[in-house]
Amino acid sequence: MDQGFEQWSAANLGQWHYVFGYLIVLISHNWPIILAVLLFIIFGIRLYAEPTRARVAWLFTAFLLGLAYEYEKHIAGQLHQAIDFLFGLEISAWNRPLHLLVGPGMNTVFLLAFFAMLIQAVRLSFFSEERQHKTARRRSSNEHVPAERP
Repeated sequence: MDQGFEQWSAANLGQWHYVFGYLIVLISHNWPIILAVLLFIIFGIRLYAEPTRARVAWLFTAFLLGLAYEYEKHIAGQLHQAIDFLFGLEISAWNRPLHLLVGPGMNTVFLLAFFAMLIQAVRLSFFSEERQHKTARRRSSNEHVPAERP
């Protein structure tokens, strides 16, 4: 039955639905890194156009989001395998502490760094003295100043 459906779909629908299904799976599994890369590009362009401390903080926030996701998804597993390979039975007492350091320890460090940078970026963007002076100058420059009379 499956073979008949595949033949019918190939004859009547073409291959677009396979590509569409692949894209759905790709995006649903990798949306954090896709979001991080898009934000990194957007913040990088904005930083290049007008460099400010807030834009640097937003750029690093996007970078840390991508780093935290990729570390948890790909790098931590490889490090766990390396720990199991390097620390055999002779020094197996090191396995548990190193697995805790490489796994939950580093994930926590990356997530805390991400949230700290996110808070810093929001603070610099909306609550900094530089931002308050910038908006105050904008308001005062738009006010009408009457001309002096002789």
